Amino acid sequence: MKNKERVLVTGATGFLGFRTVAALLEAGLQVTAMIRPDQEEKLAPFANHINIVYGDVWSKGSLKGRARGHGTVIHLVGSTRANPARGDTFHQINLVSARNVTTMAVSDGVPHMILLSTIVRPLSIPGEYVRSKREAEEYLRNTGLEWTIIRAPALFNPHRQSGLRLMSVIGSNFPLSLLVGNAIPLPVDVAARGIARIVTDPAAYHGRIIYAPQLRRLSRQMKVKRPLVGPRQVRRSNDDDVDEPPFGWLPPKT
Repeated sequence: MKNKERVLVTGATGFLGFRTVAALLEAGLQVTAMIRPDQEEKLAPFANHINIVYGDVWSKGSLKGRARGHGTVIHLVGSTRANPARGDTFHQINLVSARNVTTMAVSDGVPHMILLSTIVRPLSIPGEYVRSKREAEEYLRNTGLEWTIIRAPALFNPHRQSGLRLMSVIGSNFPLSLLVGNAIPLPVDVAARGIARIVTDPAAYHGRIIYAPQLRRLSRQMKVKRPLVGPRQVRRSNDDDVDEPPFGWLPPKT
């Protein structure tokens, strides 16, 4: 039986994923994090608040039944870095993972899926990366699932990157926001709370592509129902090592 309050997150240990888990919990939702077996420690601050299931987004067999009973799947796995020599192409990292998770959502009867994508082409981001994200979007739209796509700009930690914080504040103000608002870097906590707000009222965002300005507004609308110690209080030692954007993880080495 589906429960709209239950949310499954892939990429939950990543830069955005960790904070999205916190935001979902603060919104009063029931969170399931799908991770590899060696990743539990990264979610230690939430150990008493979340359910953990194991799965590999590049292995269809490991995903069977993982999303059953959930109302939404949030797919945050991906990378802006590729290593074709070991098989880590943008197609494999971003499209195949999204396709497998989308198939899981369909087969497990999940009605709604949120996909992390990207804006047209951020500076220094390869065109192949953007194409793989667009192909993932197209695959999701053709499944019959109720979908929401997040075309995020670069995300940053405002407590550690003051230059990007200043750029974000200036760029989000009128009239500059009308010209470049979608591409202005966004604080990662703002993006996380915006995603959580979508989950609390998914019907309002079905079939919509969400950009940075909308995430800002949604973040301001998000009401905290369950205060907890989260990423704003817990410093993670591995924050410098995660991908920015799209804040996920690479396929395991073989």
